Parts: sequence; C-alpha cells; structure tokens
Amino acid sequence: MGLFGTSAKAMSVPKRECPQCWQHAHDPKAHRGLRGDCPQCVDHMVNGCPGFNRR
Repeated sequence: MGLFGTSAKAMSVPKRECPQCWQHAHDPKAHRGLRGDCPQCVDHMVNGCPGFNRR
C-alpha cells in the first residue's frame, strides 16, 4: 500500500519527475530483498536521471 491506501503503481508520476525515482521512493516493493544500496538509485544519484539531468 502506498500513500493514502493506494498502490504506488496506481498513482501517476507527476510531471517533471523521473518515473524510476518516483517508483523507488514511493513503492516499498522496489527495494524489497536488497542488501545494501540499490544499483539503479546509486546510478541516478551519481549520474542524474535519464532525460532529466543526466551528466
């Protein structure tokens, strides 16, 4: 369950937001079972989000 009883997948990504970052921030299933840092999140933190602020 996400915010206010809706699943994160049912929620639409706001304009100007990275879909992957949005999902990983709001869907607890995105990081379930991971030990340590999420490789996709680390890539976005270091290199930026594709199509938004990629270095």
